[in-house]
Amino acid sequence: MFTTKKNTSTLSWTEKRTRRDTPFLRSALALFLLMALPAMISCQKEKGAGEGPRANALPVISAVRVVPETPTQQNALAASVEGKDADGDAVTYEYQWIKNDMDIPGQNSNVLQNTHFKKSDVIRVKVIPSDGKGRGEPVLSSQVKVVNSPPVLPEVWIEPRVAFASDPLKALCKTEDKDGDFVYYTYQWEKNGVLLSEERGSVLEPGRFKRGDSVTVIITPDDREVLGTPKKSPPVVISNSPPVITSSPPTNTSGNTYLYQVKVNDPDNDAVTFTLKSGPKGMKINSQSGQIQWDLRQEDKGSFPIEIEASDSDGAKSLQRYTMTVEFK
Repeated sequence: MFTTKKNTSTLSWTEKRTRRDTPFLRSALALFLLMALPAMISCQKEKGAGEGPRANALPVISAVRVVPETPTQQNALAASVEGKDADGDAVTYEYQWIKNDMDIPGQNSNVLQNTHFKKSDVIRVKVIPSDGKGRGEPVLSSQVKVVNSPPVLPEVWIEPRVAFASDPLKALCKTEDKDGDFVYYTYQWEKNGVLLSEERGSVLEPGRFKRGDSVTVIITPDDREVLGTPKKSPPVVISNSPPVITSSPPTNTSGNTYLYQVKVNDPDNDAVTFTLKSGPKGMKINSQSGQIQWDLRQEDKGSFPIEIEASDSDGAKSLQRYTMTVEFK
């Protein structure tokens, strides 16, 4: 049997290099596999986890505040909420309103009506988010303090609404103050659009206006913490005043002549005309002076009704009625 023995001396450089480096390469490969295996196992686990159901992410509230931030008793309060859900689920919110560090029973919506608080109360709201699968962490808003409400004048007017130059004018109003504070008033009177700066009371006395003048009043309410909004009344136009008969007649006579001087006062200083509307036969009145004269006769004995009319140039009238008794002795 023949064997062939290779002459190692004739091996190429590549063969020699391969034989020499093979143990080193095997060691390096083993080390690489040892280091890479945990990462490969981890990636495989993550891949397997992604293929199965993922845990729900709870919604999170980033901000809660009460608006308005400076409320009065005139305002309802609302909760302004900013939140998000990492899964993109729809988020709803649960509310609990708190007054002076105590829960307000039954107040679980995002709005708190003004019937549930008053001036100086401190209000907060607690909000809990929910995505229908779980509830997130509750968040408490900053507190707001209910401040004073200004008084309000729904209506301002002047009485009498039909006024004459002889009438005192009185300013009246309806007032609302949500806090129940006592309200004071300041007054500004205007005549024909011009401010009567010296008139600051609630009554404008006769003599400050005349027939045809247009009078208004501006009332400003004050609760001693804040002024309300001034409000102006509708105008009152001063009407023509009828003349007023100021004299008192004699109601009987024992002589042969009856005399009565009728006296009048016209607030507008109009000229006055006198008329005898009814009286006994023979009685006369001077239409300009108002002098009544009656020459009595024996047959005029008895009682007689008399009516006198005084009228001004604009037709305003007043009457005086009385009964006169005639006796002869």
